[in-house]
Amino acid sequence: MTRAVIDLKAEPLLRIAKGAHSVYVAPAAGGRITRFTTDDAHGTHDWLVPITASAWPCDAWPKGGSYPLVPFSNRVRDAQFPAPDGARIELATFPGMAHALHGFGQYAAWSVERHDADCIAMRYVHREGEHGWPWAFEAMQTIEATADGARLSMRVLNRSPHPMPAGFGFHPYFAAQEAELDATTLWRHEAEIAVGVSDEAPPHHHAREDDGYTRYLSGWNGRATLRYADGRTLALVADGPLDHVVVHCPAGAGYLCVEPVSHVSDGFNLHAQGMAGTGVVAVPPGSEVSASLVMATGAGPRANRAAGAA
Repeated sequence: MTRAVIDLKAEPLLRIAKGAHSVYVAPAAGGRITRFTTDDAHGTHDWLVPITASAWPCDAWPKGGSYPLVPFSNRVRDAQFPAPDGARIELATFPGMAHALHGFGQYAAWSVERHDADCIAMRYVHREGEHGWPWAFEAMQTIEATADGARLSMRVLNRSPHPMPAGFGFHPYFAAQEAELDATTLWRHEAEIAVGVSDEAPPHHHAREDDGYTRYLSGWNGRATLRYADGRTLALVADGPLDHVVVHCPAGAGYLCVEPVSHVSDGFNLHAQGMAGTGVVAVPPGSEVSASLVMATGAGPRANRAAGAA
């Protein structure tokens, strides 16, 4: 089943702000954040790699900003998985794409439900059977500029009469050089599709590397510290079922992804095989799951600290 490739347009670009912090959001382009900044005496600092494009094909999105992952994160092998009732689900993919990738939310326009000076609320409505997903659901994103930085939250509601397997999360492209976080489990994978739990201990420190890597981690405590080239830090705090995290650093890329998510790559198929710890949940009819991610700005640039010490 093949999906049509359409262009997503960043306009209208909406801004929210609180104090020195600003967040720019493109509801029509996958409900994604295009920029998250802090202004200080040194100028404007970008925490995320900014998106500067005004439009792009939905299957070739710019590697920047942050977008929502819903109703699953990462890959579904061969775009197929068994439903709870045993039926085989076949998801639509874009031409040349073997696996379903990153859900449906980032490829769609989100409707703006609320836009205040420091907050944007958006909704995505998915019809039963659309793109091969047999369940109707709604996703609500709330993005806030706060005194400390920004807060992202998401709710996923099952609007179908049957339990719906679900996963969700956030996919930010940080301009950071390295990240530190604690998790209990590292997953083995092939071609970015998880295949099982590794015997290796998960690393604590993750830095940009020339060769690149992707790491699927679970048992994450929801905390991470990102460090930037100028000495700044950004603290991540995730709650709810976001106890998995993907750390992604492509070879030669100018970004480091730290993606808080609720389940591992190809979680639907691994869960159906009886594998424990995938993070996949079944949302009952009329029920919902929710989570949030706080991005709190920390220490300032080295020049600031040196001046303070003097």
